[in-house]
Amino acid sequence: MTNEELAMLEFAVKWAPFGGGDEHILPEFGVFPNVFYRRLQRLLRHHPTVNDSVRLRLDELCTTKLTPARQRKSYSRVPSGR
Repeated sequence: MTNEELAMLEFAVKWAPFGGGDEHILPEFGVFPNVFYRRLQRLLRHHPTVNDSVRLRLDELCTTKLTPARQRKSYSRVPSGR
C-alpha cells in the first residue's frame, strides 16, 4: 500500500463516523469527494490486508456517497405529504 493509499484509508476511518468529512477531502488530497470515494473503493477491493469490518463499513460509506442524492432512501420521520 502506498503512502497516499494509507493516508486515504486513515482519513476515511477517522471521518466515517461523522459522514465522511467531504469538506476536507479537496484540501487534503487535491481531488473532489466523488473521486476520493471511487479510489477508496478500489483500494478496499484490491488490498486484502484491510480489516474486514473496516472494509465493510468504508465500502458502505463509499456506496452511499457515490449514489446520487435523489436515489438515496430517506429515513425521515416526517411524512412526505403524499
